[in-house]
Amino acid sequence: MCGHASKPRLAGLLAALSLVLVTGHASAQPALDFGPEFPVSPAMQERVSFWVRVFTEVSRTEAVLHDRDDLRLVYDVVAIGEVGSGAPVEAARATYDRMLLSMAVEGIFPRFAFPSPERTRVGALFTRAASSPEAYVRAIGNIRAQRGLREIFADGLVRAEIYLPAIRRIFAAARLPPELVYIPHVESSFNPNAVSPAGAAGLWQFTRDTGDRHLKIAHGADERFDPVRSSEAAARHLGRAREVLGSWPLAVAAYNHGVAGMVRARLAVGSSSLDDIIRGYQSASFGFASRNFYAEFLAAAHVAEYAAYYFPEVKRALILQYVVRPGDSLWKIARRHGVSVRALIAANNLGRAPLQRGQRLIIRL
Repeated sequence: MCGHASKPRLAGLLAALSLVLVTGHASAQPALDFGPEFPVSPAMQERVSFWVRVFTEVSRTEAVLHDRDDLRLVYDVVAIGEVGSGAPVEAARATYDRMLLSMAVEGIFPRFAFPSPERTRVGALFTRAASSPEAYVRAIGNIRAQRGLREIFADGLVRAEIYLPAIRRIFAAARLPPELVYIPHVESSFNPNAVSPAGAAGLWQFTRDTGDRHLKIAHGADERFDPVRSSEAAARHLGRAREVLGSWPLAVAAYNHGVAGMVRARLAVGSSSLDDIIRGYQSASFGFASRNFYAEFLAAAHVAEYAAYYFPEVKRALILQYVVRPGDSLWKIARRHGVSVRALIAANNLGRAPLQRGQRLIIRL
């Protein structure tokens, strides 16, 4: 099947995903253990485990097909290539939708059942998620594709070495939990020049509206791109969210959905539990990204803390930090360190702006 991952690759990934989602950990894998500020229910742990695997095991040339609401339901890992072709995903999605419809009919009329190894595998997923014809019907059309992020996360780990010392000092001075320094892994992969399609910018991906409350964004100056100023703003923003909402799970979720949005969600559900809000809050603006932001953050914090386990090759590749000196050029710096200009640009996410004296670069060997 040209669109799918090879059978050994697929089997290995699905087995690893299944093991983690069922048991919460794999053999010799670091446990998902967080401080008291960041509670993790069994349901949230399943979400965190899913994102750990997306960050660490699934390549950017692959996509995980999973249920949009129940992340325990992982159907397939599909090869999509570097350009991210949607054709293999759509073909696989249609195949599983037809299978789910057939399984729903078979649940009502057992005499029409046509067992196969593939149906047995998919049925086993639903055994863990309360199997029934109604469950199969609900799952039809609810299959989502999540592109793998392993390479992107690995690059973010390299870039983070430049910015984390300052961010840690800023957040410690603000008396914030240390885990929060890893939010840029979810937002920008620690690329200070990142700009989203919606116009969010910088390490912390502030929108213009949010940035205007904390930063200077006028007359050609945009402090969202300043790693220090934006980190100070992020500390203030997160601290205020915690004061308003009363818990760090809600404050972290508000980083994606907005403080006012989380206040509305809490009032609508009548609960301050993020699990209750994820289960019970219905709003067009509270979509997949908002429902999963807290879990993504926890997964990113976990992976970053245990980077030596998940990315041993990255640890070996880190780091000769280089401070740009007068007269330096990309070509000179690359030649001096025995790397290519392309590798130097990629490791530091350099755009077309000229190098600045005192700028810190990563040399990834």
